[in-house]
Amino acid sequence: MADGAGRRLRLRLAAVASVVLAVILLLASVVIVLLFLHSVHATADDLSRTRALDVAAAVERGSVTRLLTDVGDDSVGQVVSRDGTVLAASANLGDSGPITQHVPEGSEPAPYDLKDVRDDDETEDFRVWAINARGPTGPATVYVGHSTEAVGESVTSLVSALALSLPLVLAAAAALLWTLIGRTLRPVEAAHQRQRAFVADAAHELQSPLAAYRTTIEVGLEQPDTTDWPLTARGLLADGGRMEQLVRDLLFLARQDEAPVAHRLIDLDDVVLEEARRLRASARVEIDTSRVSAAPVFGSPGDLGRLVRNLLANAEQHATSRVTVSLIIDTSGARLEVADDGAGVPAEHRDRIFDRFFRGDEARAHETGSTGLGLSIVQAVAERHGGTATLAEHSPGATFVVHLPSP
Repeated sequence: MADGAGRRLRLRLAAVASVVLAVILLLASVVIVLLFLHSVHATADDLSRTRALDVAAAVERGSVTRLLTDVGDDSVGQVVSRDGTVLAASANLGDSGPITQHVPEGSEPAPYDLKDVRDDDETEDFRVWAINARGPTGPATVYVGHSTEAVGESVTSLVSALALSLPLVLAAAAALLWTLIGRTLRPVEAAHQRQRAFVADAAHELQSPLAAYRTTIEVGLEQPDTTDWPLTARGLLADGGRMEQLVRDLLFLARQDEAPVAHRLIDLDDVVLEEARRLRASARVEIDTSRVSAAPVFGSPGDLGRLVRNLLANAEQHATSRVTVSLIIDTSGARLEVADDGAGVPAEHRDRIFDRFFRGDEARAHETGSTGLGLSIVQAVAERHGGTATLAEHSPGATFVVHLPSP
């Protein structure tokens, strides 16, 4: 894909992922705040209720003091007799009267929400627990509660912390998403670029023989009486054969990019010897396979046969008098070497020798019908089998080495 389209796709994916993440973080924050609010209220309620029961027990024992000191911070406490007399109170209530007229029914504690209760020099809202108790001087009601405003401040602090941290977390996550999406799309973009280049090269390679094919027919039709039609037909048949070979090679390479085919245990030496036997029937040079030894590998017989056939055909085209084939098992697996005694590969071509459609000698390639895909197919098959295909240093001639892992 083009760089601009790739960036736009990356931006859209990152934006969508960031929005989804933002919604998730927002919902998670709301849940956290609600759970925190419930927990704080429940904890404060349990603490106030427990303290109210403790004060009620002190009233019943007659040990309560005028100043209640064990009701906690941001809390109030008060003991009021049935006639409204304040018997004991926390310091923040001072000498104020009863904080409420509510009296619970029965002996169980009951909660009440009170507004504008004195808290030193100001007033606050409190949630108090009331419980009836009977002391030496008669019945009384105990009130102990916590400030709801203090609870609200705790929740507000949490919300503020989340409001400050969430944008930072979202920004960091967006940056991470941008990087991860870029890394994820990079192989896709590279594959797309390879596909575009492959299609462009294939179109270019097919354009020339098709144009020549069309030109030959047009010339023949314009001069039907002077055209040697058998010769023209033989030329068209040769051009058609080259195009057919090119299409077969293109289809084979396209298949190499698809899902792996089924592999099985095979004897690579049998494949090598069979392909060498076929080539000897038409070869103009000697094919030496005396150095071929047993080499079991795990792979596709058809694909590996294509690999060996292309290596042998390439070596036979460039050899002067001999092609030498070697196959052994070494520490890395099966090592296949195909060497010729020709002119070798020029230094300026060594880095491109496995490129698709690369031909070192265009004139000779046209004579032999080479598509420029043979060595590319060798490399593709080797890599698909977990191996490598390389050009070794060799003089004179050229030596191609294929390593395949042992089963």
